[in-house]
Amino acid sequence: MASTLPEKMYYKIGEVAEAAGVKTSVLRFWESEFSFLKPAKSGSGQRLYSRNEVDLVLQVKHLLYDEKFTIEGVKKRITTKGKLINAEDLLVGAVTTDYSAVLRIVRDELKVLRDLL
Repeated sequence: MASTLPEKMYYKIGEVAEAAGVKTSVLRFWESEFSFLKPAKSGSGQRLYSRNEVDLVLQVKHLLYDEKFTIEGVKKRITTKGKLINAEDLLVGAVTTDYSAVLRIVRDELKVLRDLL
């Protein structure tokens, strides 16, 4: 994700909001929702975003606005350390459960109900 921000160590919340095209209140909300967005604070309490955090903000915006992910979807897609997880990796890690025994029980119970009618 490319942004129009100059190269420096930290960016103020207004700079990040402008680069991402969102309001500062949206960034503060995202901080409360996503544990990987925790900008440092100056002595006066002003948020200071690192370049990595700016990139994460841009990634979150892309996932939410362009890819139409939900907040929970973004949480599953980006680790708590701020690493993007590929969709293929999510499928590989998915738990496969064998429901055949449960389905047999349900089928048998449905047959019993059918016979009662």
